[in-house]
Amino acid sequence: MEAPIDEDASAVRSSAPPARTGPDLGWVLGAVAALVGMIIGSGTLHDNSFLTHLATGRLILADGGVPRVDPYSFTAAGEPWVVQSWLASTIYAAVEEVAGFAGVRLLGGVLCAAIGVALWHLTARSRSAVVRSAVTLAALAIASEMLPERPLLFGLLGFALVLLALDGRIDPRWLVPVGWVWVNTHGSFPFAIVLVALLAVGRRLDDGAWGPEVRVGAWAVAGVAVGVVNPLGLRLLLYPTLLAQKTEAFRAVAEWRPPDYSLWHQVAVLAALVLTAAVVVLRARRWRDALPLVVFAALGLTSARNLVVLLVVLVPIAAGALPEVGPAVADLRRAIFRSARVAVAALVVVFALVSLQRPDVGLGAYPEEASTWMDETGLWGPGSRVVAPDYVGNLRTAQAGRDARVFLDDRVDMYPIEVIRDYRVLLHAEPGWPEVLDRWDATAVLWRADTDLGRALADAPGWTPVHRDGDWVVSVPA
Repeated sequence: MEAPIDEDASAVRSSAPPARTGPDLGWVLGAVAALVGMIIGSGTLHDNSFLTHLATGRLILADGGVPRVDPYSFTAAGEPWVVQSWLASTIYAAVEEVAGFAGVRLLGGVLCAAIGVALWHLTARSRSAVVRSAVTLAALAIASEMLPERPLLFGLLGFALVLLALDGRIDPRWLVPVGWVWVNTHGSFPFAIVLVALLAVGRRLDDGAWGPEVRVGAWAVAGVAVGVVNPLGLRLLLYPTLLAQKTEAFRAVAEWRPPDYSLWHQVAVLAALVLTAAVVVLRARRWRDALPLVVFAALGLTSARNLVVLLVVLVPIAAGALPEVGPAVADLRRAIFRSARVAVAALVVVFALVSLQRPDVGLGAYPEEASTWMDETGLWGPGSRVVAPDYVGNLRTAQAGRDARVFLDDRVDMYPIEVIRDYRVLLHAEPGWPEVLDRWDATAVLWRADTDLGRALADAPGWTPVHRDGDWVVSVPA
């Protein structure tokens, strides 16, 4: 006997829209985030810290070991030096040896592309395609000013991966290798423990019970502990305590001081913080959002170098707290998205190849010509004691390695505090600057002519200008 036909139900089924097939839009938007990250990270190399990291990596490859004392300066020669980013330096030098500076730029592009994808996945607390896209692209735009070719990129990627594990987006067991790489590439690894603790306490306050953060925290701690397996041993794990003892030295470095909001990206991070805090107070009202927001805001507002870490913290909080607008990412499924995903991935490769046609290194801010002239005339030869700004010291380490003999570079955690104080006197040509030059037996000074010290040297009876190159002047004792 045939079953009766339900004509009404049949009509409903025939009028229902066909099910969407194919990947959702998230695959395409994730690829777009990777493309933007690649554009940010593969730019011309110019960062002064990178130059010393590269020089140190060359020494590590040449010697088969990590330096334990300062090899570059005449003011701190032989001083103990913890090369905290030894692994990043080794990677830079190895890539340079295989693929030149173009390869180093490509490495920066890959790291920033990975950070871009991680930020996209951190917005998964929201379902809205509009919210997730807006938060990801806004974060990448602001971060573009804070992602130089430094080991910081390894640290930021590790930080984002810890956040993803806390949100259940990746298996927390991955935090063991992530932690080892993080400890050996950048000194920001304690942020992982701080972040996990804040979210665990927040969950406890919100739900009255401990959540999955405890398990994630155990794997994060294991990753940091495994970091002790390195050429420097326990000294690497204790490196953050060394920084805590160098507060006076770090006050002389702009990026360690509170942001002065003279740069647009600092203002943008502050605006994002205020907006996110307002939304959390008005809508989310969860301790799991409020605690990391408050603590990392305090870290960012007291040290400009932590603003980019604050920005990463803001991404998932803002995405989860903002009202959802428009369709959900998972509902936007089209077969054409498969082709679009491939097309964007191809754009990443094409852009990387096109970008590599640009100059690899941009040293316009450095006294290249004056430094070369000093080498040719012997002013920067054996026995010389040239006084120059810290970033010029970074350039010199990359140019001359162990023969650099610099007065100072930006490794302020290594130099004796007396050197830092003397440098501060020179920066502003404070009273007593001639005595500083005498104390260090300076054989020459390479400085910008339009600065306080540059003008003071021009009028000082004990010094004679012997070379001028654009904005730079070389002076020697009269």
